[in-house]
Amino acid sequence: MKSLAFLKLAAIPSRKVILSGLLIAILVAPLAMYGYGRYHYEAAQRAQAKRDFPAARDHLSRCLNNWFYKAEAHLLAARTARRAGDYIEAEQYLRACRALGAPTESVDLESMLLRAQGGDLARAESYLVSRVMEDHPDTILILEVLTKAYAQAYRLADAEECVRRWLEREPEDVLAWTWQGQLAQDAFNNTEAMRAYARIVELDPDNDGARLVLASLLIRQSALEALEHFQHLHRRLGDAPLVLVGLASCERNLARPDEARRLLDMVLPTHPQNWSALAERARLALEYESPQEAEKWFRRAIAVIPYEKDMNYGLYRCLVRLGKNEEAETQLAKLKGSEADLDRLREVIRAAGQKADDPSFPCEAGQILMRNGQEAAGVRWLQRALARNPSYVPAQRALADYYQRTGNSVQAAGHRQPAHASPDQAPEVAR
Repeated sequence: MKSLAFLKLAAIPSRKVILSGLLIAILVAPLAMYGYGRYHYEAAQRAQAKRDFPAARDHLSRCLNNWFYKAEAHLLAARTARRAGDYIEAEQYLRACRALGAPTESVDLESMLLRAQGGDLARAESYLVSRVMEDHPDTILILEVLTKAYAQAYRLADAEECVRRWLEREPEDVLAWTWQGQLAQDAFNNTEAMRAYARIVELDPDNDGARLVLASLLIRQSALEALEHFQHLHRRLGDAPLVLVGLASCERNLARPDEARRLLDMVLPTHPQNWSALAERARLALEYESPQEAEKWFRRAIAVIPYEKDMNYGLYRCLVRLGKNEEAETQLAKLKGSEADLDRLREVIRAAGQKADDPSFPCEAGQILMRNGQEAAGVRWLQRALARNPSYVPAQRALADYYQRTGNSVQAAGHRQPAHASPDQAPEVAR
């Protein structure tokens, strides 16, 4: 009995042991919380470096549960929210940074980046350019914001200079090369655009968007090389209309009209308004069939985009061959109107650079480019209009029409006119 009583007493922890355990818990808990915060902070840094902003924001949300008192965590959260396009949240985090005593220079820089990215380039430009000239540690982030801001203001020379400096520092940055390609396309410099997109595909072989642009640019220069890219896309994307039309264009340029016709017959029955397919079918008919057949397809293409220059010129050629001289003269007058359209484009582009807050000019530029067959450039200009005013109805409508026409009903639905849109917004530019 005595031994059993002794064992029971031995099993009861002494006061000293209990106090020691509590002390260890008190000491270890903050260390564990600190370690948890540090882990998610560093994970957020890695995610942001990869431009994976959803993951970065998720890690920062977890980090700030424990590191709510850390100014640097709030600063990183502000930067991540800004880069993800959530400007309201970014501003809230910046206010917390100031309250927590974050370095004034760091907060000021992020505030100026937020201004520039949000459209207020005039107030932020000189500050940001000065930091670049000083070779600030965050120069890459500054150049990223300035490039986009200059491009939206159509200050192409300034945007190109930013990209040049960016690539000097980060020669393998896919986003920088993407900007290089887009700016070259905006300047109608296809040689430089091809170089940029080829580099993107080299760095990121799974970048289907860049490969599609590269393949489209290559068709006239090297149809065989373009065909290899379209075949790669076909393996990845299947029978997407843009891929099938690209393949058909390559086959036509390689003098294989039967294969080109077969590919287009896979698109047009289900996408009868697909302008690129109609245009390619018209070219095929003109080169390998007859003027009568080509006339039919040119008319169908023009019904979708009435002022596209190449299609109108193709119809003119058909009419001349068929001896329809009076109608050919009318068509020639229309072609001259298209030239005037492109003259107007130059004026609109200048105005877009001078009036950085007005969405109507980039929208009109996009519409002119769209109806003249420069659809990729047209989309970018329409997106610039929405960057200036996300609810600008003419740009939303033009993009919805484009995506519906090219068989992307999901994106088309995303650009349908919102129910709350004001009916007295500037009307679409019409000829």
